[in-house]
Order: sequence, then structure tokens, then C-alpha cells
Amino acid sequence: MERTAALDISDPSANGQPPKATIVRNRTGRAARAASVEGRTARAASRASAALAGEYKSDGWVFTEMPGISFDGASRFASMGKKEEVVAPIAEGIERFRAEPATYLALMYQTGMTTWPAEQQRYTLLHRQGTKGWRPEGVSSEGWMTVLIATYQALPPLADLGAACDAHTDGMAYEGRTLHAANAPYRPGRGDGVGDMPGLKIIGDVDPSDIKQGSVGDCWLLGAISALAEFDGAVHALFRKTPNLSSKPAPTPNTYTLTLWDLPIMKEVDVIVDERLARRADGGGLLGAAPSSDAELWVCYLEKALAVHCGGWDGIEGGACTHAWAMLTGCREQCTIKRDGSGKFKCLGTFNPNDQRWEELTNSPHGGFQSLWPMKWPEVGGGGAVGLTIEEEELFMKLCAWDDANYIMAAGTKAGSDQQKTDGLVDGHAYSLLECVNDVAGTDVDLIKMRNPWGKGGEVLNLT
Repeated sequence: MERTAALDISDPSANGQPPKATIVRNRTGRAARAASVEGRTARAASRASAALAGEYKSDGWVFTEMPGISFDGASRFASMGKKEEVVAPIAEGIERFRAEPATYLALMYQTGMTTWPAEQQRYTLLHRQGTKGWRPEGVSSEGWMTVLIATYQALPPLADLGAACDAHTDGMAYEGRTLHAANAPYRPGRGDGVGDMPGLKIIGDVDPSDIKQGSVGDCWLLGAISALAEFDGAVHALFRKTPNLSSKPAPTPNTYTLTLWDLPIMKEVDVIVDERLARRADGGGLLGAAPSSDAELWVCYLEKALAVHCGGWDGIEGGACTHAWAMLTGCREQCTIKRDGSGKFKCLGTFNPNDQRWEELTNSPHGGFQSLWPMKWPEVGGGGAVGLTIEEEELFMKLCAWDDANYIMAAGTKAGSDQQKTDGLVDGHAYSLLECVNDVAGTDVDLIKMRNPWGKGGEVLNLT
């Protein structure tokens, strides 16, 4: 059964390959992810600043007390974690809350209950894990509840970045709307509600799971980045011209230099971006990818630099993983595998066999050559002449050979809306292809491991 409409691979043995360090694939078990502080809660606290009664700071944590909440259980949230109801003195609950801010996002209690006998007092703890975008409704001086919220601010606030501002962020637009006309962009770690989490860094333990797609239709780009993230060295190489990367983000204004390939001239160029991240035009959150769950920002700034490189956010709306890998690695040997009319698979690319030259490309996938030529199959896996078509079983064995040889691979589903699914896979969507396993545990079952750049959900599919 056909599961995908296209398969993309990047040949690491071709001219223009990623640095040698990329050959070491990261497949070891990941360390436990640090608890993250969800950004929307910080924004909610900022919006309610007029009602704040006081703040307590310790080791980066900010404890904000919001008395006078007209609270009958109503709140807004994207998702709700565990609510722990405790019968105990409220003073003890406050001490517990302040001692474990990585565990608890908020503490709630009836304001007048503090004068009750200790054995009659009770409070509610809202767990941080599983809670996103939570904020109480009805902030006023007339309320009868008190809420304490714990947020984290890794960096001091800055009025502006001064000379560190890049030439791109202020004028950014998407889908015909200027992004920052009414709302300032986000500055991760500075209390804006993005990246306000302990251990904030640019690059830590690089992994495909670091990628979490935002509101831009660039699954092709983030799927390609997720596949590349199996090779730590390839990601570090993109940031190699950023000074003092290991100590960033710093308290002072930050800039980042990303080294990408300029496809019209096939040479490396440097794209410099500042620390600000684009906000949606309606002010409702990040436009692009979110920080990883263990507080890494590299995906955010790489995506921003690629948007600049492609002429703006609209320039990365839709594309192919092979195009992204060309910009990220400088490798032209990109193959797209598709079914032909007979149901067999053919190998395609941008090398013109008639003129014996590579077709001209632009950085944005919307410009330049828009078709594909028949190409030779990669030598790894047995090779094959231009125009050769193969059966599904032979393709799977080639996939296993390419996986063993550290090819970068991804898969794209049939055209359609990403609101629909076919056989458990999102239509019109790109997936990273992370691993191929032949004859799993002697069961005669073949499996392919894929990852959705949305950063959630997943299917294990038998592709035989």
C-alpha cells in the first residue's frame, strides 16, 4: 500500500557534504528533560500586572501574588495538568510552593481562609507538567481568591537592543500582515513569556525531538532540520561563526551568525540575526518554532535565519526537504523518490541529464527550477541507471542501506490538507525519516521510524 507520495534523501558521500563530524549519529538515550516553564503563563502574569500585590525572587524564579481574584474555578488554558487539593495550613502550602517551583505552576486558596483554624485550611496546587497557557479569569479587587504564580526569568529585561538590532525583525511580515506593528517581538528568557525556563541555552544535546513547529507552513524545512539533528556536528557547524556560543544567551544583547549556502551561487554566506523572535500578527504567540523542552533555542534562530535567507517568512511557506538540505549542507546530490504511473519507484533530482548541468535554484523554494529530472540511483544500496524503476521491497532495502550509511532522509505524504489524515499520517506534510529496521526481531516485519515536526503525536507503521 502506498503510504507516502515522496521520499527525499541527501547523499553524504557527494561533493559538498556536511563536516566529517556529522557522521556520528545521535541515537543514544536522552537525559531527562529539564522541567520547562510554559511561556503563556508568564504573559498572563504580565497582562495582570495592575493587580499584582507583590513579588518574591529567588534564584531566577519570580513568585507573583495575585490577590482579589473573582475565581469560581474558571480559567483559560491550552492544556491542564494535575490539580492537587491539599488540606493543610496555607502557610505550609506557600512554603512548599516556593521550594518546588519547577514542579508547581500556581497555588490557589480562599483569601479569608488564612484566619481559619489550621486544620480547616486548604489550598490547591497546579502542577507545571502538562499545563500550558493557564491563567485565572476575573482579576479584580473584588475577588475572594488569592493565586500565586511561579515564573522563571533567565535574563534581565532590556528596554531595547540598541546597535545589536538586526535589519530584519522590525519589518517582518507574514501572509500580508506586518508582524510587529502593534506587538513587540519576543526576547527569549527576558520575561516576555518565551524561553522563560531554567537552563536556557542555544545548543545543548542536539536531537530530532528539539523541533516543535509553529504557525508557519514550513514542515518541509523543520522536517529537514529534524533529520539533520541526528548529526550533532552538522548543527554546530551552522553556528560556528557565532562567538562564545556556549555562554549564550548572555545578559547583554545577543546576536547570532548562521552560515548557510546561497543556492544561486552555491557558496556559503553568513546571516546575522538578533535575539528577538517573531510574534504572530494578532499578538497571540510565537510565529515560528518554539524552544525545545530542555530550553534549547537553536531551532528558533536557525528557522529565523532561513526565513531571512529566503526573503521572508512567506518565502519558506511550502517546499521540499531536499531544498532545505541544500541550503544547510551545500550538497547538490539530493534525490527525490516517487512512484511512477506503474506503481514502481523512480529517482529524481535537479541535475539536467541533457545539458549535463545542475539547474539554477533560488534560496526560496518558490523560485528557480520547479521540476525534477530523472537521476541515477545512489551507488550506496546498489546504484541504478537514469530512468531505472524499482519495486517497493527493493526500495526498502535501499532505505536500510542509506540509513546504515548515514544518509539524511525524510518523507512527504500525498497532497492535501494537514487537517486530514490517511493511514495515520497527516496529508500534505513532511516527516523526518530517522531509522529503518529490516525483519524486526525475526518477525519478517519491516519498520520505519518517522517524526512529525509538530513535535507531538506519532504512528508506528508497517510499510511492507
